[in-house]
Amino acid sequence: MKKNIKRFLSSFHLKLNTVYKKLVCLTLVCSLVPLLLTSSISYYMAYSMSKNRTIDSLRAANRQIAININNRLSQIESLSNSISFYLYHLQKTPLYPLSEYLSAFSQSRNSIGSIKSTFKLLQITVFLPEDCFINPNGNGINFFPLNRLSDYNMTEQELFDAGSRSFWRTNKDLQFPAAFSAIPKSVMTCWNAYRNIYTGSLNYAFACHLRLSEFSELLSSPIDTSDSRSYVIDQDNRILMHSDEKKIGSLLAADQVNLWDETRDSFIVGDTLLVAQPLDNPSMMLITQIPLSYVRQNGNFILTFLLLAICSIIICTVCLSIAASKTFTRRFHTLSQVMESIKASENRDILKLLRPMTSRPACDRDELDQLAGTYETMVLEHDEYFKQILEMSLQTEKLKYQLLQSQINPHFLFNTLNTIVSCQSLGKVELASQTITNLSQFYRHLLHDPDHLIPIREELLVTELYLKLICVSKPNRITWSFETEDGIEHFLICKFIFQPFMENAIIHAIPDSNSSLHIVISIHYDEDTILIRISDNGIGMDKERLADIRQTLQKHQADYDKNYGISNVNVRLTPYFAPGSDTIQLESHPGCGTSFTIHLKQIL
Repeated sequence: MKKNIKRFLSSFHLKLNTVYKKLVCLTLVCSLVPLLLTSSISYYMAYSMSKNRTIDSLRAANRQIAININNRLSQIESLSNSISFYLYHLQKTPLYPLSEYLSAFSQSRNSIGSIKSTFKLLQITVFLPEDCFINPNGNGINFFPLNRLSDYNMTEQELFDAGSRSFWRTNKDLQFPAAFSAIPKSVMTCWNAYRNIYTGSLNYAFACHLRLSEFSELLSSPIDTSDSRSYVIDQDNRILMHSDEKKIGSLLAADQVNLWDETRDSFIVGDTLLVAQPLDNPSMMLITQIPLSYVRQNGNFILTFLLLAICSIIICTVCLSIAASKTFTRRFHTLSQVMESIKASENRDILKLLRPMTSRPACDRDELDQLAGTYETMVLEHDEYFKQILEMSLQTEKLKYQLLQSQINPHFLFNTLNTIVSCQSLGKVELASQTITNLSQFYRHLLHDPDHLIPIREELLVTELYLKLICVSKPNRITWSFETEDGIEHFLICKFIFQPFMENAIIHAIPDSNSSLHIVISIHYDEDTILIRISDNGIGMDKERLADIRQTLQKHQADYDKNYGISNVNVRLTPYFAPGSDTIQLESHPGCGTSFTIHLKQIL
């Protein structure tokens, strides 16, 4: 059996020489193939049954909706005979004597009004020849001359073409006379006209208007889902009635399906299921659509069977995997035992247990054998490098200690404390109290983690505290200004990067005790970076000192003998420099002051 499997795999140029390939092959054979087969059959069964059940439900709902619409349309069309009778009687009444005509006009109008109220029509509009009116504009509500047909989107030619039969027309936002309604109405109108067969002229015409909202209620969702839609279309696929009145008058996008030429009543168009139902009016068809996702969701009862099948397959797979993986567990146990032993002690003789795996030829090794060999090499190299790592750790701790010592300047602290004592002796209690507060706030920020990122706003606050403390003990007039753009103070920056520049300027940029010094820190946006410029109006630097500091910055090393403060900041900012800028830029001229420029990434 094993030879047959190897021969079969070799025909596809496959070799089970890795743990990954063995496990994948086992999983495919034991679970994936039956799982895919069972899932496909179950899904197809669930989808087919749900689709047929949904179509049957939509057909039944469509039939009921069609009956309601047909009954309403037939009812209005049946009223045409009654309305026509009253108008025919009015037409046959002579204009003179005028009293008889007015009586017939009043009787026809009242009878038509009763029909409108009884059958809940929105309006019945009548069009008569102009010579039938005392007022050429009609009564301005429901009786008009024939030349006003255009106000209702109708022409005499269309009425001639229709003959004596009724026909329907949808009008969206039709403007009725202001005496009836000042607000446009969306209506479904049944038109009728009668003409003189001898002269060919129209005797009269009338229109029965129904609210489209009446049909919108009839076309409400036939099934319990908000994604279904029912509507009525004409032969041009234009929507005549819809549950959403905003879509009335739009064209139905039925991709490459002619609903009028199809003999079947259900269609799948894209991701939508359509079910059609012809109406009694041959120019109208009822359509109900529903997304196919609803059909798929209705097959959830089949998913129970699918889950049971999957659970059964998983159980079988686990049992087979446990039985088949015994050949691998021995090596895993050995490797785990070696790791635990080395973790608990310095014994290296236990590495001999890995020799059966590490001594195999490279072509026969799988990932577990390679892992054992890599682990053995790692342990041996670890012992070799341990002393070097320990030495590097001690050096790192020493550097951190020196960094902390350099930040907490005893000379600066003693001067500040002496100044506080002097202020108290001179009675400047308020100045002494403020200086103590500033000193407390400054050292509280100073003693935190120096690698912690803080907002630019907080760094400027600490810098200002430092300058205030310096000014108390310095006889020179020292001023400063911070220039920042809106919102830039929220970006993050390394802690205590401004203080070394302030200290450098105060110590080296003031020529004597009578000179003043002004320091400017400007922070601005520069495309996608932050541009920081620190400048003063001090005595500047000569070429030798300038070149020396620049060389120190280029090395990216903290020099403890000289320029430590600035070089330390340069090293700390290395991960945060903007692309294209890898160090602090320095410009200085004797007698013209000094300027430091820093380009940093925008970090929020």
